[in-house]
Amino acid sequence: MKKRILPLILVALMMTQFAACSETTTEEGTAVNDAGVPAAEQEVVEETTEEDILNALLAEVPGEDYGGYQFTMLNNESNFAYTLMTAEELNGEGINDAIYNRNVAVAEKLNIAISENMVLYSQVTTDMNTCIAAGDDTYSCFWNESKFVAPFAINGNLLNVNDITAINLDNPWWNGKALADVEFGDYQYFLVGDLHLMFKESYWMCGFNKNIIDENSLGDPYELVREGKWTLDQMKTYMETVAMDLDGNGTMDGADRFGVTCYSGCVGAFALAADETFIDRNADGVPVLATPDDRFYAVYEKIVSTMFDPANTYVCMDGKTQNIAQYEDGWHGVFSAGHALFYLEPIGSLKKLRDMDAEFGIVPFPKYDEAQEDYVTYIAGYAAFCGIPVTTSDMQRTGVILENLCAYSYGDLRQAYVDTTLNFKYIRDQESAEMLNLILDSGRFSLTDILAVTSPVDTYTSNAASAAMEIASSYAKIVKAADKLLTKNVNKLLKLD
Repeated sequence: MKKRILPLILVALMMTQFAACSETTTEEGTAVNDAGVPAAEQEVVEETTEEDILNALLAEVPGEDYGGYQFTMLNNESNFAYTLMTAEELNGEGINDAIYNRNVAVAEKLNIAISENMVLYSQVTTDMNTCIAAGDDTYSCFWNESKFVAPFAINGNLLNVNDITAINLDNPWWNGKALADVEFGDYQYFLVGDLHLMFKESYWMCGFNKNIIDENSLGDPYELVREGKWTLDQMKTYMETVAMDLDGNGTMDGADRFGVTCYSGCVGAFALAADETFIDRNADGVPVLATPDDRFYAVYEKIVSTMFDPANTYVCMDGKTQNIAQYEDGWHGVFSAGHALFYLEPIGSLKKLRDMDAEFGIVPFPKYDEAQEDYVTYIAGYAAFCGIPVTTSDMQRTGVILENLCAYSYGDLRQAYVDTTLNFKYIRDQESAEMLNLILDSGRFSLTDILAVTSPVDTYTSNAASAAMEIASSYAKIVKAADKLLTKNVNKLLKLD
């Protein structure tokens, strides 16, 4: 497995930053440094800024003259996320203009024309299968939800990115942590980074209503996160505290105030946030089915008792809670109307809250307990992967273009995304931006999504949603078939079959 290292140019620049030596004064009154060199004779090295480091990294990105080559991508449409890779003109919108300027810069540098074909996610699969079967190289690369791109790799229809020398996955514009999750031995079939925003939109987060926090004199969730005390138990305490039968009819429904509003898909996000996975890696780094232990079952039981116990009237659950159809967006509307403290969804769904008339913020999903070292964020299976089909006529040329597109997304497009994501009526920009970056830095994929071995998480979710406190027997029934399918797909990715 390829080891991720910091780019040498970045290391070199960091090492050359001016490090101030302590100074002393001699009996003659001359200031000298630790080496005894007078201040007047010391070489002054200007401090290297982040912009200097970025410019130096960009200078290392390869460039060629491709003589007007038409670079065409197949891309997926989405009903919740930003997916566009091109922009026709500048229009004053941050993301649009950043994409336009990026593409112009790359097109001029490499002497290419850039275009994309946008279709529904199902059509991406159909069109790419047709092209690959026909040996058609119309599309140099394509994007789609990860769970739909992965089968192309399993079936041997994607190139190994590690064979493309122009792509340096150690560069900061690629998401190295997430990529490490989906690397298989010496094979890396997928790309995720700053160039395609649907990837970022698919990170799960926990939104909260600051007004409800203040009204109930609860501690600041931001501080709990910073102190490592943002746990599932703490979240439950907050939810129980704020829930209220506002209309006094003795039934918690859409007219009342809840601790949280969500749907059953949050189960997988809670499990991964608790640092529990359904697929592990063995000593050789090969994915294997995880063996449930005491902590695995304890996490499951806590998720069920916190979120799905019928006695927990503080939970507004899609499909279960009555009278939420009064809101335009159903259970989403419960939060935007100020009737829930917490809101559990991927980042892309924040668009639904643009006009919310209350101050709110975002934090990561809670840890299982304070003993857990790090926060972990679930990257949903509909996060976008880029795949390079085996029909690509010149993989090194495609690599140069993708490296440049991602590199030129690292500055303006990344910032435009943060600015747009947090552009609401009422939000504490500085702290929410801090939390957004924490969420994006803590993202992990679930290999059950990528490797099409869904029965473990499906069993986990369905049992939890039905409030079944016992899962061992149900889980045992799917282990044999899941293990067989996992081994089959991993062997294909490792070229063992």
